[in-house]
Amino acid sequence: MSSRTPNLRIALIGCGQIADAHLQEIRKIDCAELVAVCDVHQDLADQAAARFGVPRADSDLSAMLAEAKPDVVHVTTPAHTHCELATRLLVSGVHVYVEKPLTVDFSEAESLLETVTRTGKSLCLGHDQLFDPIWLRCRELVDAGVIGEVSHVESVLGYPLSGQFGRQVTGNPDHWVRRLPGGLFQNTISHPLYRITEYMQDTQPRVDAHWYAAGTATFPTEMVAHLRGKTVTGSLFFSTRIQPQRISRVYGPKGGLEVDFDAQTIRVIRQSRLPGAFGKIEMPWRHWREGASNLRHNLWRFLKSDIHYFAGMRTLFELYYRSILDGSSPPIAYDEMLRVTRVMDTMFRHCRVRTGAKRLAALSGASPRLSDRKANSQSEVDDLDEVISETEQVS
Repeated sequence: MSSRTPNLRIALIGCGQIADAHLQEIRKIDCAELVAVCDVHQDLADQAAARFGVPRADSDLSAMLAEAKPDVVHVTTPAHTHCELATRLLVSGVHVYVEKPLTVDFSEAESLLETVTRTGKSLCLGHDQLFDPIWLRCRELVDAGVIGEVSHVESVLGYPLSGQFGRQVTGNPDHWVRRLPGGLFQNTISHPLYRITEYMQDTQPRVDAHWYAAGTATFPTEMVAHLRGKTVTGSLFFSTRIQPQRISRVYGPKGGLEVDFDAQTIRVIRQSRLPGAFGKIEMPWRHWREGASNLRHNLWRFLKSDIHYFAGMRTLFELYYRSILDGSSPPIAYDEMLRVTRVMDTMFRHCRVRTGAKRLAALSGASPRLSDRKANSQSEVDDLDEVISETEQVS
């Protein structure tokens, strides 16, 4: 963006872990001027301001808005606060960028977007991995017809609980993450999910999902979900028992593409063109060539200082700021925000249904297969939710 582009005054509320990434990437954007940070804990705001050279640090949102006069505010607070804070900011006359997930449920998302319409301000949701350089390469290959029409997408997210944030969630039964409708998963699962929904355009795909606690965990830590649209299917696997990883595979009739976000590599999945034993030579040779190509590409990006974990986040920020300056639509469509939120709601409802049915079966001796009876329609899922309520009353 040109240095002559007028600056947008940017503020941020919520100075937790992800805020550092936001502040780091905002500083790299020519048209953005960081003017304030805010957190209910003044010391956290002070520390963030000192680390990133932000001129103002507040613990009171009203004071920040009145004194700093931002054009855009980034909301990086816990998920259950997103709707209330974003609504307040929109009504106050600022544009809002919200970290994922947008809200705790579809009802809140609808309410928030109604406020967007009413105020005339814009909203952007943090689906930043759609703008990661390696996903953009995948999209180019799909658009070029390398694998044909997409028919299936699978996403894997490895999220071990041994990190600082994971230890907090594990050690505190009252942690805000564990009180979300989707628990641990709701805070992070939108990333692997929206990589599926990019190619599954159904408003309400059929969903089958379940979660469970691994090892000695006292809350669900593993989740598997299957989604079925009219022409595209999807599978999502979230696990705390595997190493950190963000991998997606996109399949079509001509082959597939494996995208590794952490390694910043992409591999074509395709059958050998040679018969018998010759194919066992061709495939390793092809993999070697692909590895060499990925190495050259990443080495070139490294030499240009262009390899960053949050590169997609910066691109999304730039696109959002540009949309504000030129009056165009935000880079993440509002309908897409609602669609992903609805799918997440359905996934979590299915998981609660299965858990409730199993608990009821344990208490009453009924068959645990109750949760498997055509739970894909919304009305049937709602009916099974009554099982959960009854179970909770009994227990």
